[in-house]
Amino acid sequence: MKKSTQRILENFPAFKGKLKAYKNIGLVEEAMEGLNPVEATFLKLAWYFEEPEHEHFNIGFLYQHLDDDWLELALEVIAQFFREDTFLIKKPALSFVRKGSNGFFSQKQFADYLTENGLKYDKRKLNVYYHRGKIPEPDLELGGTTYWSKTSVETFCEQEKSRLKTE
Repeated sequence: MKKSTQRILENFPAFKGKLKAYKNIGLVEEAMEGLNPVEATFLKLAWYFEEPEHEHFNIGFLYQHLDDDWLELALEVIAQFFREDTFLIKKPALSFVRKGSNGFFSQKQFADYLTENGLKYDKRKLNVYYHRGKIPEPDLELGGTTYWSKTSVETFCEQEKSRLKTE
């Protein structure tokens, strides 16, 4: 499953059983039954992410059915798809960071995440590790503040847990 599809499932967990419906015309109608226009748009987008060579997505659905936070989420997952799932954008310059976004972590949020997942890190310790090159380079810097993507934070956390188990 593509990372961008997983992000859609975080917001629409009921889609889990509908992800493969695009493979059968009869199942498509059944999967779409009862969905509102926002949900239908995101399900079609997930189908496209899973099979971009065979499935099509009409970007007009974004204009017709989404606004505000839903439109921002759709644009974020589309950018994520091309950056992380297809690697067609090799050196990304575009990033979406919005207030309360769960896509990026500040240094404090990074340390908090590690602590919540069983690693004893505070902001100071993370800062020291950052300057020693022991944690990944930030994925984004805005106004002198560094940010790491959710993927980078999760990957580092798992690697650090594995490293500590072997010591």
